[in-house]
Amino acid sequence: MVKTMELGPRLNTVAPDFKLYNHESVQNSLSELMGTDGLLLGFTGDIWQPASVRRILWFQRHVGNFNRYGVNIGLLICDKPYVLYGYHLSTATPLGFPLLADEDRSVHLRYNMTQHAGLVLINHEGYICDKWLVPDERVWPRTQEIIASFDLL
Repeated sequence: MVKTMELGPRLNTVAPDFKLYNHESVQNSLSELMGTDGLLLGFTGDIWQPASVRRILWFQRHVGNFNRYGVNIGLLICDKPYVLYGYHLSTATPLGFPLLADEDRSVHLRYNMTQHAGLVLINHEGYICDKWLVPDERVWPRTQEIIASFDLL
């Protein structure tokens, strides 16, 4: 896992707000996605890339663990809402979190997440507390490592 200060968003800064359409064509903002204690935002490429599919499946397995800590999940994907809806229809297991269409990669750019996949942990006040940059051969960091960062919220 890559965890550097130079890449990705700057820690302890206000998370850039956004409005993106989810897989059901409903517009979501940062504040609407926020859980009682925080938000874990995932950034990945096109939805049908194998690495993106693995990351979605991983989130499906672990969304309940994060929700128990008051942390919601949102996954920003570089595709159109109708493409995300197609994925949603193809999955046998309910998602439990929104797939967010960042088709022009503008939010990826605002978070400095254009060169890599990754996670950004945001506290309920809207500050970026932690981040993980993930190479394509990895899915996400270990669940325990992410949950340990919830102490920063």
